[in-house]
Amino acid sequence: MDEHHHTHESDDENGGSWSTPEEERTFLLIRDLLMEMHGRGRGIFVMPVREATENYGVDGWVVGELGADDRNDLAIGPWLDQVVEAARQAAG
Repeated sequence: MDEHHHTHESDDENGGSWSTPEEERTFLLIRDLLMEMHGRGRGIFVMPVREATENYGVDGWVVGELGADDRNDLAIGPWLDQVVEAARQAAG
């Protein structure tokens, strides 16, 4: 299994879960993009896509920006961390 599809369940009594360093990095990238777009009066969306059910032609993720009346896909790809980085560059 690779780090892009790997989560761990903790052994604590509460049954909580914890994330891998790769997931933590991805969460920080999403937070940074969210804050950048907030400064522009825009929001973001992160959605899973399926090749068979969507028009994107890939199983993976789409990340985009949201405005009051519009939506714009910024990046599409199989790995969330890479898609978020590409979306941040596209938004810049």
